[in-house]
Amino acid sequence: MSKTLIVYGTRFGATQKSSEVIARELKEKFNHEVEIIKISKEMKKIDYSNYDNIIIGSSIAYFSWIRSVKNFLKNDFTGKNVFVFISSAGLTYAALENEEVEKYNKRKKFFLDKVLERRLNVKPLSTAVFGGWIKNEDKPEGYDLYNWKEEDMIQWAEEIGKLTK
Repeated sequence: MSKTLIVYGTRFGATQKSSEVIARELKEKFNHEVEIIKISKEMKKIDYSNYDNIIIGSSIAYFSWIRSVKNFLKNDFTGKNVFVFISSAGLTYAALENEEVEKYNKRKKFFLDKVLERRLNVKPLSTAVFGGWIKNEDKPEGYDLYNWKEEDMIQWAEEIGKLTK
């Protein structure tokens, strides 16, 4: 049985929901033992030594990662299977939805690839960009933007499951 830790930070809740979907899929379809931790600046250290797989997720809002997640990337994950995702409703994922491939690739490189190059000492086996939501309680539907799609997380969790058999 593979042991998997999902560490995430969120602003509006999409990254948490994405983490829960990924955990569910890994448990049900691949028999992973999964723990999910919402990281915060108050946390001193997360012990990830007993896990085979580390999945790290952060929302992208106000043009930045959750700081505590970015700091978590600085750990030494040698010997671990690492996977990283971002939830980016307004910038990166929106460009993908609008079929603006060049814009998507540029934003993915800026918000995901370059961050990992500077902080992560091991190459992730896979990365993903998911949509999300930006809440606005003043609007009747409650959102400025909503492009979160559960099937995206399910597909990525299946990829992770196959890579970690």
